[in-house]
Amino acid sequence: MKVILENAYKEYNSVRVLDIDELEFMEGNIYVILGSNGSGKSTLINCISGLDSLSGGSILYNGESINAKIRNEISIMVQKPYLFNTTSLNNIISGLKYRKINQDEISKRLEKYLSYIDIDDLKNKKSKWLSGGERAKIALLRTAVLETKLTLLDEPTASMDIESTLKVEKLIKRMCKSSTVIIITHDVYQASRIADYVIFMDRGKVIEMGLKDKVLKNPENNLVKQLMNMKT
Repeated sequence: MKVILENAYKEYNSVRVLDIDELEFMEGNIYVILGSNGSGKSTLINCISGLDSLSGGSILYNGESINAKIRNEISIMVQKPYLFNTTSLNNIISGLKYRKINQDEISKRLEKYLSYIDIDDLKNKKSKWLSGGERAKIALLRTAVLETKLTLLDEPTASMDIESTLKVEKLIKRMCKSSTVIIITHDVYQASRIADYVIFMDRGKVIEMGLKDKVLKNPENNLVKQLMNMKT
């Protein structure tokens, strides 16, 4: 799936929070979006997913505007994911059941993805008793098992410890084999570990984009240079 944004913008109360001249995501890559709070990162992926709509401009998926078929090829894990008041296992497979995936296929996908994140002690635990990090794991697995062509992740590891974060990063790399992955993070080191391409945003605009090593090691934008110097 190729996703192209052209002259795409979003306004709230006449304030432009997203302003993208042109942006392209190519199939089979991991794109990591970096930037300060309020830079437009979440607004961008919410619009790409169809959760939110643009005020103007276009987002095309393989040349088409979003429709019901395309929505089925996109999954998103929002920053504060909602879990149903049921067990962790039921939450993970809820999307598959909604899409009427048969039980044999559900079992295969569970076996595949639970090998990356061990949740044996959480399977029968109801969502209201989960910690923030545990909720994030369940929400990520619920997204991963859908195996959509485009996967959007908003700060998926923000509430996890480093051990869990590294396991999740392995899972994200696995997801990339069958999906284009766009992930928001504040962690530059995470970007260096998993990204193919890195995008820096500021005030709703893309200020730097390119291959990971180029952006993180030799950026052109002055603000990105300053941020990278602070990390070294």
